[in-house]
Amino acid sequence: MEALSVIVDSCVIFPMPLCDTLLRAAETELYIVHFSQEILDGATRNLVKKGKMTEVKAARYQESIKNTFPEAMVEVPASLVEAMTNHPGDRHVVAAAIIAKANIIVTDNLKHFPQEALEPYGIEVQHPDVFLTQLFDNDPESMVEVIRQQAEDLKNPPQTVAQLIERLEKNNRVPEFASRVRFYEYCDLVIETAQKTLTLFGTPAAEGGRSYEGERYRLWMKGQTITITAKDSRGEILRVQNMEVEGNISSEDVKLFQIFAQRLEQELATNGIE
Repeated sequence: MEALSVIVDSCVIFPMPLCDTLLRAAETELYIVHFSQEILDGATRNLVKKGKMTEVKAARYQESIKNTFPEAMVEVPASLVEAMTNHPGDRHVVAAAIIAKANIIVTDNLKHFPQEALEPYGIEVQHPDVFLTQLFDNDPESMVEVIRQQAEDLKNPPQTVAQLIERLEKNNRVPEFASRVRFYEYCDLVIETAQKTLTLFGTPAAEGGRSYEGERYRLWMKGQTITITAKDSRGEILRVQNMEVEGNISSEDVKLFQIFAQRLEQELATNGIE
């Protein structure tokens, strides 16, 4: 598959941890990133304005990005910017995409990039949630490894993968991407904990198989089929059937199943059960 050529807008370069995720994905060669000096200036200007960086640190940040992606910078002629028809404040972004021969502009300011302004150049605009989800669908393991490494590199303060996913979901508004990464990373833990609980503590269910009624979840297993149902408005959150797994688990589900798995292991160890 040919790598996507992408312009990242300044509004997705400055918020963390989203910017880090996007640039790490590019560094992993999941897509080819491009930007202009005006785009970088817009990003660092916002970081300085919000008190996240000093002017000196912002300059170093720009240099770090340029050194990491030496082929990413594009020079945009003023005449091309003037010829664009989208929102005046973001015409330089479309012009940069044309110079870069980019397929996609990633931005959370979609209204500044109407389809009629992009269509003549074969450019598509995508919200970062849509774009990151597309990268995940193209190569789930590589994209999840990006998140694992990102979490591992966070030291001040340290964060787990689950905590990083939650920040992306809540702070950076990429809920679909966060949901898919979370499910990929933690569904095995949830399934294994449910299987062990049903095997050891399940009771015969009215519909056949075995069930376990917890305070927050109902677990059920019959043959190779397993379901986990949340006792709130969400209903079924995970199903294993015909060798396929589907569902949608929240950050709170992950926390609760991690705690339950630890308690289960402690109880089994105490009672000498393997």
